[in-house]
Amino acid sequence: MKIAILTGGGDCSGMNAFVRAAARSSLNMRDETSVWGVIDGWKGLIYNNYRKLDKLSVAGIASSGGTILGTVRVPELATDISLQSTIAQNLHDNHFDYLLVCGGNGSVKAANSINSIIQREGLRTKILVAPGSIDNDVANNSGSSLGFYSALDKSLEMLEWIRDTASAHRRVYLIKSMGRDSAYLAYYAGIATGAEYVICPNEEVDYDYIASMIDERDRDTRIIVAEGYEKSVNDIREILEQIFRKRNQIHEIRTVDMSYFQRGGKAAVTDILRASWVAFRMVKDAFNKCDSGFYTAFYTGHKPPVIPLDIAADDSQTSHIDIPDDILELALALR
Repeated sequence: MKIAILTGGGDCSGMNAFVRAAARSSLNMRDETSVWGVIDGWKGLIYNNYRKLDKLSVAGIASSGGTILGTVRVPELATDISLQSTIAQNLHDNHFDYLLVCGGNGSVKAANSINSIIQREGLRTKILVAPGSIDNDVANNSGSSLGFYSALDKSLEMLEWIRDTASAHRRVYLIKSMGRDSAYLAYYAGIATGAEYVICPNEEVDYDYIASMIDERDRDTRIIVAEGYEKSVNDIREILEQIFRKRNQIHEIRTVDMSYFQRGGKAAVTDILRASWVAFRMVKDAFNKCDSGFYTAFYTGHKPPVIPLDIAADDSQTSHIDIPDDILELALALR
């Protein structure tokens, strides 16, 4: 059997653990298997850029951030049928039996489109996909994305650093968080660090209430702003400063963008273990000649049903971007 491994979309900690587990499981379970890493994500499949992997080439990478294979975004792949067809044919011509993918929403949708061409044309390759995203917005009804808890660890560390300076100087900090249209990363980080408020996408924010909360606290106030919210941290700063001027109150407000620091760095142990578990499940199923599908898990050992790619690519069926009510109640109870 010949297997290709691809990391696509935005990088996240846990991707290297996925690559390591997919390669080593394949080679250890059947040593005659040939394993190849796709260089630079979907771009590598367009230009047939691969690197053969052995057990030594993936040694010591499980905890490292980023991806040793690289990932270059190809936004036109979403709509360019000729590119999709090129990838499907390249996989077939290179005799790949399975393509194992770890990536975000775009990668799931690309995999589904390419898989449809493969099935229609009777080509040989089957595609198995796992969610790799710090945003936790990929088929999250069936599991959390690989990389989410690693990004949460980084967020918590940075938010604690900010607390030190905020407390020392009696400052207010407006802190931007990644997350695309989902507030998961921002909200969970806020709960973990005890932030005073998290502004979510599409929220109708009561800025007068926030201003009053800041004035009553008068110490290390941290307000996290999720990426999908319509106003920037600087916009919010101007609104709050205007309110304070009208009230004849003085508060020093600073802004911080922690976005790209959240993405990289050492993987959290839960992401290492779940990435390894999901990759192992994929390889085991591939050796049993499974069909294409989407794999996820909430925890190591969790075995939710494999989701067909066409369903996994339909966010309305598999994902939600709103924080569950129980988590909202938890945050309120901890204020």
